[in-house]
Amino acid sequence: MSAAGVAARPSPIAGLGLFATREFAVGERIAPYSGQASRVPPPAVGPGDKIYALEIAPGLWLDGASEDNVARHANHACHPNAELIWDEPAGVAWLTALTPIRADEEITFDYGFSLAESLFHPCACGAPDCVGRIIATPLRPALRRHLRFSRPRD
Repeated sequence: MSAAGVAARPSPIAGLGLFATREFAVGERIAPYSGQASRVPPPAVGPGDKIYALEIAPGLWLDGASEDNVARHANHACHPNAELIWDEPAGVAWLTALTPIRADEEITFDYGFSLAESLFHPCACGAPDCVGRIIATPLRPALRRHLRFSRPRD
């Protein structure tokens, strides 16, 4: 599965990942995260089920489960090279480069999970400072404190 400039293929992070097939400059749009927008949150999923729905604005959800949405394969990373930007007038969410991206580099973004959501979603990005859970960047220090104080003591 591919689109202009990107392709889905096996990822060392998880399942299929999204990879650049050409270079992208900082700020360049990589691929649209397409799907049906809704004011109703998606239904809960079971363990092991894939989640493609994103809250792109407060109270606005985008269901990216369609096979036509190649951007759905972008994995989470603690140090992402892309971000998802909602273009409200156009009604499109775009994966946009945060850093220069080389051809064959995996494209990742911060899923922005809450503390509660993070408890059910391990992170396998491989970053040296990865906290081990998919969680929004601003919440990582709180999770680290929680994990430090919840460990068994000697």
